[in-house]
Amino acid sequence: MTGNNPTDRSKCGTAIHLATEEHGLPLGAVVTGANANDGVQTRDVLDALVIRPPEPDVPNGAPNPLDLPRVRADGAYGNGPTRERAEAAGFRMLAPSRGQTRRPGVGRVRCAVERGHAFRSQFGRVARRFDRSGKRYLGWVQLASAVIFIRHKANGFFR
Repeated sequence: MTGNNPTDRSKCGTAIHLATEEHGLPLGAVVTGANANDGVQTRDVLDALVIRPPEPDVPNGAPNPLDLPRVRADGAYGNGPTRERAEAAGFRMLAPSRGQTRRPGVGRVRCAVERGHAFRSQFGRVARRFDRSGKRYLGWVQLASAVIFIRHKANGFFR
């Protein structure tokens, strides 16, 4: 579950694709090799969400795409195939497209995801991958996410 890191002289590495809520609390994670494309992992990340949006009271055969739960992402997820993957998972992707002028509020979304990675990197075993097994490492990432939620409940990261 490691791959050549394209930004670090092709050393082997691991990428953690993280889904967070608006304050940076992790809701789901997927572990891949460092050379994995972010957009391809969209469906897996959305399927890994621990807290799913509620199902509609009345099932609708052809739902309006504007009524789907929104997911915000950074520019790596801002292309057509990635939006289709998110729609197949039942979400509407809001991400800046390439060549598009900067919209207000997109930086705050990126900040929340970076904050989630910062919370997770406080755990040394997760920040430095010691485990060879991808499943075991994913388990440590999920355990770190659970501890982040417990710390938030006890101490309150946010006001």
